[in-house]
Amino acid sequence: MEKVEERSRKQEEEWRRWLEDSGLVEIWKRVKGVSPFPGKIPRNLEIFLVRPPWLHLFRRLGMNERVWRKLKYENFVEWSYRVDQAVQTSARLLKHPPRREELYQVDNLCYLSHPPAYLCRPDIGKSTCELLYGKYATVEYVHADDFTGEVYWINGYHNEDGIPIHRWTVGVSSELSSLFDGEDEEAFLTSSPTRTTASNRRELEENLNLRHQTLGIRLKEVPKHYWDTYDWGMILRGELERMKARYLPQYPHSTLYLSCVSTYISMIAQNALTSTEFFLWVYYGLNTRALGVKYNLFSQVPAPPLFRTLLNLPQETFVKRMVQLFLGGYDAFHKYACSEKKTPLLFRIKKFFFEKGPFYPHSKGLVPPFVMARVIPPSLEPINLRQYLETPPSKEFLEVLESEAGLNKETGELLPLEETSRHHFILDPSVELLRPSDFPSMDWNRGQIWPFDLTREKLEIMVEEGYDGSGKNVEYYSRLADRKMGKKVD
Repeated sequence: MEKVEERSRKQEEEWRRWLEDSGLVEIWKRVKGVSPFPGKIPRNLEIFLVRPPWLHLFRRLGMNERVWRKLKYENFVEWSYRVDQAVQTSARLLKHPPRREELYQVDNLCYLSHPPAYLCRPDIGKSTCELLYGKYATVEYVHADDFTGEVYWINGYHNEDGIPIHRWTVGVSSELSSLFDGEDEEAFLTSSPTRTTASNRRELEENLNLRHQTLGIRLKEVPKHYWDTYDWGMILRGELERMKARYLPQYPHSTLYLSCVSTYISMIAQNALTSTEFFLWVYYGLNTRALGVKYNLFSQVPAPPLFRTLLNLPQETFVKRMVQLFLGGYDAFHKYACSEKKTPLLFRIKKFFFEKGPFYPHSKGLVPPFVMARVIPPSLEPINLRQYLETPPSKEFLEVLESEAGLNKETGELLPLEETSRHHFILDPSVELLRPSDFPSMDWNRGQIWPFDLTREKLEIMVEEGYDGSGKNVEYYSRLADRKMGKKVD
């Protein structure tokens, strides 16, 4: 452990030195109205700076300590209730299997995923959970604050045959539990045959303050001593395994997995507009070399072997395969499990991104799914275009990559951010962006589902022909639009 701590200390020192030398610290100091703790350097600072829409959004929310605390609370309850909703949806569809034309209706999709961040068919979610973790697995989500470096909630589920059957809430900080309403008190302060938790708020806080048996540091402070999410996840896992033996003795056969992430990275994942966008962030979170980042933004501890296989793929290939696997090649607008009354900030976030687009202000509009899979991020290191694309770029795309990203057409190498000062993502300009007004009225507690090859023309035809975004007969409307566009349809 001492070797790991020493390595972590050096990594953090190198990271902070690089931030200073690159000028990013000075840029952050000049950015006003986005930090809940002015003057503090957050972990993942470079990710804050390459996602300008979030900076604009934080200003709109009036970011301060109170707003940050409320955001952390809303983030926590939304994650948790998504799983409860997924279990209910799975049980309903097991009793009443949907017809073929109903498979991808939004009401039949749920977050039976790990983490519960992307919509999928319950049967696919169940089988992929088993593929990732095996027949028996206990998965706990561990979230640490980017600014304080402290863990503020640990909560998860024991899964059998790919289905969550028992919630285990290890700890929640008092700043979050003080915001609990009656529903939360029932869910996180009342044990039952299907959930294990503390009996009061004080105990939830005390569990985070327990000391590591070997290191002597509080569990919530472990990320302060171990820089990388995988490293601090491994340190916490040993203690949580001991706690699991005590609190969940009925599940001795299950492997314990931790899903470790910071507040900001978690917010990006949770508030992705669509499945395609989410899988793009997954690719960067687990494959940070695609961003030139030298540490993990998100870690599964231990890492399921399948992750390593998938992350050897180019970005475009990875995103396409994930969308094909979980949604049959369709793209879903993600829905919230909680109501707008309970999580008003999350709804403001979703509406902002729907209105402005995920890459505002550099480009304003909603990105077609197949274009989203091919966006080129800013990178902190030189990187080859093959990392991102499986198919050659259009002429217009190539020209922009040359002018804005310094693409060397002979080698495929892209210049790093330091040489281009490019903080924005590059999209294929040959494809028109979508507009919010193009879509049927959006209910963020239901979402919508559309073909992966969606364009403005195809969207307009599908809506004109009567498609309402619900997923009912989506294949019929998609093929009808293709025929009207002159495409060959089998």
